[in-house]
Amino acid sequence: MDITELTVRRDGVFSAREALECGVSSSTIQRKVAAGEWRAVTRGVYLVTGHARSARAQARIAVLSVHTDAVLGGAAAAWWLGLHDAEPRKHIVFTRTRGAARRSSATALTRYRHLHDADITEYQGLRVTEPALTVLDASLDLGMSIIDSTLLTKRVTVEALDAAHTRYPRRHRATRAASYLRLLGDGARSEAERLTVNLLTTGGVSGWIANMPAFGYIIDFAIPHVKVAVEIDGFAFHRDATAFRRDRLKRNLLVANGWTVLNFTWTDLVERPTEVVEEVKGALHRAAS
Repeated sequence: MDITELTVRRDGVFSAREALECGVSSSTIQRKVAAGEWRAVTRGVYLVTGHARSARAQARIAVLSVHTDAVLGGAAAAWWLGLHDAEPRKHIVFTRTRGAARRSSATALTRYRHLHDADITEYQGLRVTEPALTVLDASLDLGMSIIDSTLLTKRVTVEALDAAHTRYPRRHRATRAASYLRLLGDGARSEAERLTVNLLTTGGVSGWIANMPAFGYIIDFAIPHVKVAVEIDGFAFHRDATAFRRDRLKRNLLVANGWTVLNFTWTDLVERPTEVVEEVKGALHRAAS
């Protein structure tokens, strides 16, 4: 591959090492920079003049600026792999190199992690973490929803997530990731009830009944004197068409009989508990007035 083809494929970004591998000499690099054809965006990393410094270009710059062994991870890797839509605000870059040999960069948040080869892949010419580890790391910034969505689309499996977590038990915020994984197991339903009971109790909400029968269904948390129902949606990857239809019929029947139905997700319970309680209180106030 020559340097022109490389720059076309790599969003206009390349390293000095890559240029040399394409047969470009050090003197030619210096000449093209001096002539304004290439622009040094950080030490040893160049952008073709006139090429947009796009989000994709910025991700490449972040990785190339750190070290030759650098790997894009976290939410930025999730975006690069097409697991998440939002362009990253920061680029977490992993490297096996410690100390002065590891370059600093204004574009990358560098973290030392000795990644296993099984957790590194190259996608569209950029070294990134494999999907399972990517999803685990990204969930710490994006929340549980990315775990659920990628399980639903079968981009990852629970087994792969567990294996990736086990390989790095002491990594940054591993405890939080472990708590997410525990929620995926068979005890998810009971854990949802425990979390909701705790939220309602500490939030000062009274008069509720857990698992109350009504109209041939079971309301997760019912406040019958004001006809408010709190329903906890299960993980999407566990749901099938039958479960979806059953929940929709239950909701429609409750609403037809004068109930206010509030639906919350796992992400709501774990990451937005205050908002959950306030929404329940708001519904109680409106129902009582």
